[in-house]
Amino acid sequence: MSRQEKHWHRPAMLEILQDVSPVQETMLCRDVAEFFRQRETVRGVAVLRSGVPVGVISRDELIIKMATQYGHAVYGKRPVSELMDTNPLIVDVQAPLDDVERCIANGYPQALLSGFVIIRDGLYLGMGTGLSLLRAGVERTRVRNADLVKISQQAQQANQMKTQFLANMSHELRTPLNAVIGFSELIASEAYGKLEEPRYKDYAQDILDSGRHLLSMINDILDMSKIEAGRYELQENSVDLNRLTANVVKMCHVLAVEKGVHLGCQCKIGTPILRADERAFKQMLLNLISNAIKYTPPGGTVLVECQELQSGDLQIDVIDTGVGIPKAMTSKMLEPFAQAGTDINNKTQGTGLGLPIVKALAELHQVSFQLISEADAGTTARLVVPQSRVEWHYLTSAASAGVLPPKAAVISCAN
Repeated sequence: MSRQEKHWHRPAMLEILQDVSPVQETMLCRDVAEFFRQRETVRGVAVLRSGVPVGVISRDELIIKMATQYGHAVYGKRPVSELMDTNPLIVDVQAPLDDVERCIANGYPQALLSGFVIIRDGLYLGMGTGLSLLRAGVERTRVRNADLVKISQQAQQANQMKTQFLANMSHELRTPLNAVIGFSELIASEAYGKLEEPRYKDYAQDILDSGRHLLSMINDILDMSKIEAGRYELQENSVDLNRLTANVVKMCHVLAVEKGVHLGCQCKIGTPILRADERAFKQMLLNLISNAIKYTPPGGTVLVECQELQSGDLQIDVIDTGVGIPKAMTSKMLEPFAQAGTDINNKTQGTGLGLPIVKALAELHQVSFQLISEADAGTTARLVVPQSRVEWHYLTSAASAGVLPPKAAVISCAN
């Protein structure tokens, strides 16, 4: 073991140990008083019996008792055992400084004035003081802070390297993946002639579906890495929420039909115009709706509701009748790569980044995001857009009237 390693494993208590000679319990008080007079910096002394600490005599306690001639006459010839603290703080040399600090705070405040006894294998080793403990605590805090700064810098560097790696890998994967998707799409659609073997068309469709799913996963990972690195910039403009919601519902129509899930949407009042990044907000809705469909069994319902709150805020709910999430798991579901445990057979489980991306994009928009769910009771994913980001139009323009009616209405998108 090197000298540096030996120093590292050196008990912290030795750093504050003061080599103060103890006194025996039979020693007279006047002799101990003289001992203190010769050692002005010593605040307390251990009292031993057969080499074992049985008490501590405090300088202040002894001097006060013997300050007058009368007091000196009364106590001077008595053994120090009559004035000592018989319940001192005694700590082993291997004890952590944190434990000693807690002991002093919780039951031995007198140790701040008279000090405490440090032992090894039950035998007296030296004294420790409140001041030396404070100094050690300050130094310990300084070292810990320096370590935390170093760890934080290493974590930031690792995160930057991860982001760069993901960006590079995403680019390298996208290039061949686009070719796979493009050619498999041509084959599946029989663009250059009919395939003689029908199974080849099915295989090409499977390749196409898998390629699109893989590309979606890569996009999720890249978006999450950009958000974590603070490199995701919003391009804000005016967004017609009715039109945007209707478009997203249409995009999810095929998925809902495949799962046998009833998909609908309704806006209870007005036409909200949002100040938002349209692509980001569209991704939030797409993630929430597709996630709700994924975890809703056949015959279930997914409903998108938009309404104006009394505060003027806009509330968007994606409500499903699916498997739900245990209350204890709702916060975990917002962590990257977390997935709800479910017995439903889903062909595509995804990366577990859908909800975390929604949460991150919502925070960028100052939008609150909440999951309200219980096991086997469905889930409501709720976005609340602050009034400062919403402009309400109660007379719907002709352009948006045919997309999503402003009055309460349900548009079924299944079958």
